[in-house]
Amino acid sequence: MAAGLVEDYTPGPVGSSPSDSLNRIYVVTSSDPPFSASWQNWRGAVNSGARFFDGDNDGMYNPVDKNNNNIWDPNEDRPDLLGDLTAWCVFNDGVPQNLRRFSVPPQGIEIRQILFASRWGNDPAFHNTLFVRYSIVNKNAQVPVMDSVFFGMYGDPDLGDHPDDLFGMDSLHQSSFTYNQGPDALFGPDPPALFSKIVQGPVSYIPGISFTDINQNGSYDEGIDIPLDSAYNHLGPFLGIKVFPGAKNLSVSSGSSAFGGDPYYHEPDNVLQARYFLRGRLGNGLLPNPCSFPYGTVAGGVPCTNITPDFHFSGDPVQQIGWLAQYPGDIKSVISIGPFKLEYNKPVDILTAYIGGRGTSPLNSVSVARTYSSVIDNSYSRNFSDLPTAIVDNLHRNINFQLYQNYPNPFNPSTTISYNINSRSYVTLKLFDLLGNEVALLVNGEKDEGNYSFNLDVSGFQLSSGIYFYRLQAGDFIQTKKMILLK
Repeated sequence: MAAGLVEDYTPGPVGSSPSDSLNRIYVVTSSDPPFSASWQNWRGAVNSGARFFDGDNDGMYNPVDKNNNNIWDPNEDRPDLLGDLTAWCVFNDGVPQNLRRFSVPPQGIEIRQILFASRWGNDPAFHNTLFVRYSIVNKNAQVPVMDSVFFGMYGDPDLGDHPDDLFGMDSLHQSSFTYNQGPDALFGPDPPALFSKIVQGPVSYIPGISFTDINQNGSYDEGIDIPLDSAYNHLGPFLGIKVFPGAKNLSVSSGSSAFGGDPYYHEPDNVLQARYFLRGRLGNGLLPNPCSFPYGTVAGGVPCTNITPDFHFSGDPVQQIGWLAQYPGDIKSVISIGPFKLEYNKPVDILTAYIGGRGTSPLNSVSVARTYSSVIDNSYSRNFSDLPTAIVDNLHRNINFQLYQNYPNPFNPSTTISYNINSRSYVTLKLFDLLGNEVALLVNGEKDEGNYSFNLDVSGFQLSSGIYFYRLQAGDFIQTKKMILLK
């Protein structure tokens, strides 16, 4: 199935020729000299939909060393580089119907994919993680809204020898994982574990949940409807964080497993079964019964009737509690998120990560990978400002001090405020109400150059719901941002 899924897509944007020389993989690294060939070649990626840092704010990508100082300055353009290596490409579902796996006609779907990773720094979590961001675009003008869309991370992650794998779901980490229960022919007594993780779900506007639909038209209208939540798109320290009031980032909706060679619990054979697979269901459309599912067992005294069936094997194999996979095999899996809408020509971003962990035993490898997953969550909350690179990035040497939008926002009762300090300074971070009255002094003291985060918990404050402001002052730098407290 994995090969068949790949073969359903063709290089390039919708409507382009797969043989066009521009339809290729664009790679930039942190060690590439500023304005070098990789920076110039990124023009081809931008022409096909890639993002870039628009230093001069003219809307065009033109990486030129304006002052001829041989280093990048913040008023100059640069590629969308995260970590040590970034690779970008675009592909679409334009393969003819008769050549597609399930004979489904092309839907006009374009996928802009960016991979990034880092091998530097002291934290092994970054060394063992590959990030993949998908920007999914509906390019079919005949179908202005594709409703009830589901996205799935499908995998056949053979950990060494292929018939000895087990599958699990960790909804708290928005992840599925593959692991071994004993020694492996390739890795020996301590095989690794692999987490497949949804780091950031798609932005979705949901009446009654993410906003109050005042005019009852089913859509969020800024200035009319009331936002109950906000969604975020974390694009890294160069491109910042985009905020979507009235929306939310969806969480993982299900996780499914299939067993190679099994006549009943096998991979999907048709488009309907593929849809079921994305919903945590079996090939007959029914949910598995944790009490009787032949490939699993329920351990640790947990009532099997209390288990959510569309999250296959959602227990903890380290603690031996909950619904656990019982028999190793050649496991295929998918972790899914949805439903969401694809509106015509409006990209929907989903950020994923593949996290490998290797410990002292098969189950310790699960614990190691889970720890790495927490590190990735923390880095995401700081908009990857701590993602290590091979060189000292000129962003930190030249851009002024930075105050980021708090996350989450709106919040109750806690939120995180992140900021950058580019030289040792006396720093204050203050909270004000809508009338300008100082509510709290959050930070007050000398800070060295670096990235900082402050966790604001208002549980002990006598604060009502509403708009508040937080202000960072570091030397001569002052910046203020708005936050919303919802109780």
